[in-house]
Amino acid sequence: MTDFVDSQAAYVGTEFVQYLKTLPWCRQESGHLVAVHKLTSEIIEVVRESEVKLYPGGMVVKLPRSVLMGLQKSSDDGQPLPAVLVWKVEGVEIWFRRQKSADFPYDTWTDPAALTIERERAMVLAEKLGSDSATAFAEMSEKAKECPAMIPAY
Repeated sequence: MTDFVDSQAAYVGTEFVQYLKTLPWCRQESGHLVAVHKLTSEIIEVVRESEVKLYPGGMVVKLPRSVLMGLQKSSDDGQPLPAVLVWKVEGVEIWFRRQKSADFPYDTWTDPAALTIERERAMVLAEKLGSDSATAFAEMSEKAKECPAMIPAY
């Protein structure tokens, strides 16, 4: 049974890496890649299986099924929530905000008060992304342009 679960996780990781390669990445001085995108079905599926931290504070939670279904419904209705994906050597961070989401992430980059609004961060570790993730990360890093100055360091 463990082999099946491991192979399924590798398959999901490989599929997600292929999806990541389609996003418009920019590169920060730290070498991290940043993409402003939406919470699509592909991303929601990965969030479903990930540890999520609530900020401010950093409390670890498991998102309830009802929240995940709400995120999926928004995506299915053509109104997915905005998200920021940060691809680092150690994995991919997925940042999103359910409350007052329309201006996210731009308001957090320009207005310190927006950082007090609760937001979530899912983390997908590189090990879960599969063996091709390091190669894909290097490939996307090479292609990405520098991030605009308004995007803070992640």
